Amino acid sequence: MNESHIVEILDLERQKLAIQHAATEVRMDDKIKASERRIIDAVTGAITNAVVELKGDIIDVRNELSSTRTELKDDIAELRTELKSDIAEVRTELKSDIAEVRTELKSDIARLERKLDSHVH
Repeated sequence: MNESHIVEILDLERQKLAIQHAATEVRMDDKIKASERRIIDAVTGAITNAVVELKGDIIDVRNELSSTRTELKDDIAELRTELKSDIAEVRTELKSDIAEVRTELKSDIARLERKLDSHVH
């Protein structure tokens, strides 16, 4: 083997090592890209699950608020009815009390008029 063959063999060996090194880098890049893809998929999945859960929570809160609003409206309507009834009852009692006072006043006035008449005569 002469020197030119040895140089050519060494050159081929360098090329072989360079190709192996490049192949190793490509495999590492592929593994890195695959890892990045798995991380992106995992994060995307976690975010999606969180959004779906949050949406469910929001729907639950809306439903609860709607139910509470309905209960409050019913309570307000019931209170209004009770207040109207109480007001009507108090009004009736006041009218009755006023009528009694009028009757008593008329009676007292009539009695006083009779006393006056008896003193005057």
